[in-house]
Amino acid sequence: MELNELLLRYEAGETNFQGESLAGMDLSGTDLIGIDLQTCDLSGACFILTYLNRANLSHANLQRARLCGANLSQADLLHANLQDADLHGAVLYGADLRYANLGLANLLDVNLISADLREVKLAGANLQGACLRGANLRYERRVYESADLRGANLQNADLRGANLSGANLSKADLRGANLQEANLQEATLSGAVLIGAWLKGVFLTDADLEGADLTSAELTDGKLQRANFSEVNLTQANLTSANLTDAKLERGILVRTILKLARLNRADLSRADLRWADLAEASLIATYLGRADLRQANLTQANLAQAEISSANLHGAELSGATMPDGSTHDG
Repeated sequence: MELNELLLRYEAGETNFQGESLAGMDLSGTDLIGIDLQTCDLSGACFILTYLNRANLSHANLQRARLCGANLSQADLLHANLQDADLHGAVLYGADLRYANLGLANLLDVNLISADLREVKLAGANLQGACLRGANLRYERRVYESADLRGANLQNADLRGANLSGANLSKADLRGANLQEANLQEATLSGAVLIGAWLKGVFLTDADLEGADLTSAELTDGKLQRANFSEVNLTQANLTSANLTDAKLERGILVRTILKLARLNRADLSRADLRWADLAEASLIATYLGRADLRQANLTQANLAQAEISSANLHGAELSGATMPDGSTHDG
């Protein structure tokens, strides 16, 4: 189909163009609101600043398409192929992207607020500065596979309240990202970079963060029960009032980490580096601290009842008012 024919038919009120071949076509700046392009070949097409609100692009081939600044709010992109597409600054508010392939796509500064991203493929995608507030990437056992964000660039992305339950974010770059109150239950973040990330009130229960870098991250009030933080870097991170019950933190780096009022009951902190960590009033009931380095740590009024500290290095640690493993109170 030629460009002029498509535009003339659309302007005459026709919207159904299913299955047409529009590969490489330049539709920049056009108004195509509500158009039906299901199963169309749109590979390499140009939709820069195009209005595609509520368009039906399900199963369409948009590989390498240019959609910079396009408005795709509430569009249907179910099973669409957007691999290596350029969506810099595009608006996908409330769009349905279930099962879509966005591998290696450029999603810089894209608006994905309230978008449905269940089982979407985002491996290697650039989501730097993207806004995903309220986006749905949840994993529903037996229904959807987890969202694939392996190695994705999510620097400074806005993911406040996003549902990323079960998502695969291994080795993703989340430096400076805002994940406040996001749901990352059972998510995989092994090797992810979360330096300076904002994770206040985040849900990370049963998540895998082995080897992740959370230097200077904000995790106040985080729900981190049973999470795997083995060999994680939490240097100078803030975990005030965080719940780390039954968490695995063996060999973790927690130098100068703030853990005031944190719950670490039954957590595994064996061989962890906790030098200068602030554990004032923290609950460490039955916590395992075998060979942990607690030199100069602040354990003022901490509860260490039944904790294993016999091989821990407590040289210079402040234990005033702390409840010791045998139930006695350290008098300082």
